[in-house]
Amino acid sequence: MSEAEAVDALVELGLRQYEAQCFVALAQLSEGTAKEISRVADVPQSRVYDVVDELHRLGLVDVQESDPRKYSAVPVDVARNRLRQKYRNHLETATTHLQALERRTLEEDGAWKVASDQDVRNRTIQAVEDATSEIYLLAADGEVLESALLDRLAAARERDVTVFVEVPSSDDRDRIHDAVATVQVAVTDFEFDSQVTTDRSLGRLLVVDRQTVVVSALTTGIVPSQRAETGIWTSERGHGLVAWFRYFLERRLAQLAFETGNGRGANDERDTSDDDANAECTACEE
Repeated sequence: MSEAEAVDALVELGLRQYEAQCFVALAQLSEGTAKEISRVADVPQSRVYDVVDELHRLGLVDVQESDPRKYSAVPVDVARNRLRQKYRNHLETATTHLQALERRTLEEDGAWKVASDQDVRNRTIQAVEDATSEIYLLAADGEVLESALLDRLAAARERDVTVFVEVPSSDDRDRIHDAVATVQVAVTDFEFDSQVTTDRSLGRLLVVDRQTVVVSALTTGIVPSQRAETGIWTSERGHGLVAWFRYFLERRLAQLAFETGNGRGANDERDTSDDDANAECTACEE
């Protein structure tokens, strides 16, 4: 890494330009006076004094009380740890203030567009983590069944949330049961291939607590093997999208034979601990 790149990197971490230049100069000098730092760092000597005093305050520079005064940079590993802590402190402070200002919740009016793969994943995971009674996931493509999502479904089951997953193949069913044996899984009877165009196919449908809906599609880019996922979501109980998919969910649960990895069916599951969960879902519809 060049001297200029080192300076730029320190500026990105939050140091001012002159602070970064003086620190890099001291790292090269081992120790030096203000005059020497000025020459190497290309910073006016009149500015060096204030700059290195600030670096000293940050714990990045040691000062020797001599005549003339000398300065030395702390070891790089020490500087890295102190800058990391400074960054973390700023991040925590910013997060605290933002959380205090935040008013947005999942119960927002209307349907919202989700414009990137990561946003779809984040919205899906957030909805699953917020589930209190029931999760239904229809995966039109096994690609959306990522390990991070399966981990969240497992965590939902530990909270006694009923989980139904409809998958495109028996291989996908087995993969889910290997990861989360207590999830109710069924192989879909939908012919998703008939809905595939040259550049677009169906992605996922998620219905949580019969209130939050996330639906997506996969789009093929310039490289066929690289697909992007986009979608929409809503968490408004009275929204038409939620009403339609609530009806759709009821039909799917009645039509398909969902089973856990240990062979228990959806009806068996409902006869025990999930009665309360279903009652809660019914209550939230009213």
